[in-house]
Amino acid sequence: QNPLPRVIQLITELKQHIIKDGKVEQESYDKYACWCEDTLARKAKDISDAKEKIDELQHDIKELEGEIASHQAEMTQLKKDIMENVESRREATEARDKEYASYNAEKTESEQCAGALEAAVKVLAGAGTGAGANRGFLETTREAQLLSVVAGVRSALGRRQVSSMAHKDLDAVRRFVEQPESFLGGRAAGLSAAQIENNPFGDYAPQSTQIQGILKGMYDTFVGDLEKNSAEEADSQKAFEALMATKLKEAETLQASLERETADEATKSQKLAESREVLDDTKAKLEADEAFFAQTKEGCQTKSKEWSERTRLRTEELAGVGKAIEILTTPEATKIFDSAHNTFFLQLASKTHGRSDTSDKLRDAALAKLRQAAGVSKSIALARIAVQLKNGGHFDKVIASIESMIAVLRQEEQADIQHRDRCQGAENKNKNDLEDLSTDIEKAQTNINRLHEEATTLGSEIEVVMEEIAATRTSMEERLALRNGEVAAFKQALKDDQDAVALLKEAAAAIQDFYTRNNLDFSLLSQKQEPTYSEDPDKAPETTWSGSNYSGRKHEDGGIVSILLLVAEDLENEMKVSRANDAESQKMFEQEHASMKETLNSQLALKLAKEKELSSINFQLQDFGALKDAKTADHLVETQLEKAIYQDCSWVATHFDSRRDKRKAEIDGLVDAKGYLAGVDAGDIV
Repeated sequence: QNPLPRVIQLITELKQHIIKDGKVEQESYDKYACWCEDTLARKAKDISDAKEKIDELQHDIKELEGEIASHQAEMTQLKKDIMENVESRREATEARDKEYASYNAEKTESEQCAGALEAAVKVLAGAGTGAGANRGFLETTREAQLLSVVAGVRSALGRRQVSSMAHKDLDAVRRFVEQPESFLGGRAAGLSAAQIENNPFGDYAPQSTQIQGILKGMYDTFVGDLEKNSAEEADSQKAFEALMATKLKEAETLQASLERETADEATKSQKLAESREVLDDTKAKLEADEAFFAQTKEGCQTKSKEWSERTRLRTEELAGVGKAIEILTTPEATKIFDSAHNTFFLQLASKTHGRSDTSDKLRDAALAKLRQAAGVSKSIALARIAVQLKNGGHFDKVIASIESMIAVLRQEEQADIQHRDRCQGAENKNKNDLEDLSTDIEKAQTNINRLHEEATTLGSEIEVVMEEIAATRTSMEERLALRNGEVAAFKQALKDDQDAVALLKEAAAAIQDFYTRNNLDFSLLSQKQEPTYSEDPDKAPETTWSGSNYSGRKHEDGGIVSILLLVAEDLENEMKVSRANDAESQKMFEQEHASMKETLNSQLALKLAKEKELSSINFQLQDFGALKDAKTADHLVETQLEKAIYQDCSWVATHFDSRRDKRKAEIDGLVDAKGYLAGVDAGDIV
């Protein structure tokens, strides 16, 4: 038998194996490249969002610091005003106490003086009365009384009230004080008849009448001054009480302002601390994301270069194998092996194929069409149908699945429209009800709305962080799956290469065994032919023969063996390179995994910080809610209804149109796929 077909078959199978490996690796690389594109785009967005968030937080922190400084300055001024208020009340109280003590002392002295003057007037008013035997006794008694009040009258002369008296009146009072007995009158002797006749009481003294009038005037002055001072004292006390009431009201206002400023400063200080914590966590996350982005970008670029190199090497390998087939299929080679011995090779293996090539081509074409439609419409449903078709699903069943899916999508379209109409009606009614109820609770609701917005924002941010955490975990799982796929592909490729090397060496050994068993000289088999390569990578490797002159069967057989051994050596070198590349890929995978793990930890820390901030805001919401419960019972119902409507209907404004467009694209893709599958099933497409 001619050994050439066996050699050609072996090399042809090797070529098919190389092409198969290339397709497997192409799918793996496409998946990896897709992962690189999605991951880098997502991380770029995360980095951009984090930078914007950092700018917002830094701006908020500066505002909070300024507001806190303003609150602290206001608190300092309020404390100073409160101390000044307390000091002014203390000074006013001390001044009032001194004024009252002065008034009281003045009142006491004035009352004593007025009493002495009144008593003196009474004593003088009784002077000269009495007759007979009692006259001497009465005069003695009056003298004693007069002497007892003289001291009081003397003290009255030192008072400011007498400063306005006439000098003669003042002199008369002084004479009275010095010689009070002379103003009581003497015996009747020495008096004229007219004086006795005009005085019915017998011994009336004119001096007593004069001093009595002066003392009465002094008494009236002291009493009038007492009344005036009492009125002034009452006015002063009233003014003092009004002043103290004003000061106390001012103190209460200042204290309330201080408590309000203190509460605002504490709230903003807590928010500042939370913002700084979130800023630190966001910066740490940004740093981790940037490191991961750079590392992933470097890894993807390295993988791209490796893939380009592997593609180039495989292309060159295929060119070499093709060249070998071309060499073996020349007419000269056929003639050589036709004239050779009948038994050179043993049959090594055989393969059979059970499915017709035409059916496979139709199914592959339909599968490609479905994949194209799924890619255009971004339809997961089409992708699932493509998987169903790939796994051997019949066209009729696939078409039925498409029709069922189109019906479901149309029902979903109608349900979305009904949901939108219901939401619009509910939102309008809820908005009107809220506007009617908002007037009475506007002040309290301002704080609650602000806190609700912050809570909603934080909730959204927490959801975003949770999505990022899920995305990071998914990326880690996908990257692990990619790595596992790479390892599996590497092991399979390594096994296939080892099997191919074994086959090549077995073929070479079969040729050598023929010459050994027949005692033929075949020294070329024992000499390892080292291939030489040009510096030009586009040039095929040199063969062990040249020219068209045939020098004998031994030389041709040696060339075949050299080709087989050369291919085997190339495969062994490829196995070494594959092992090195796999080790490098493993190292890169571990680095990427560590970077993603660090990113995940940063995301978890950021989520915890935001949850703490959200918890703090929820406590504040409870405090403010307690203040407005009395007036917001009805408003609370509408607010809860608003939240329920938002949760049920918020997607209408943001996603209704996009959902409709995507659904339309999906239906169009399904219709196109159905039409194509129907044509394939009917045999219209070849």
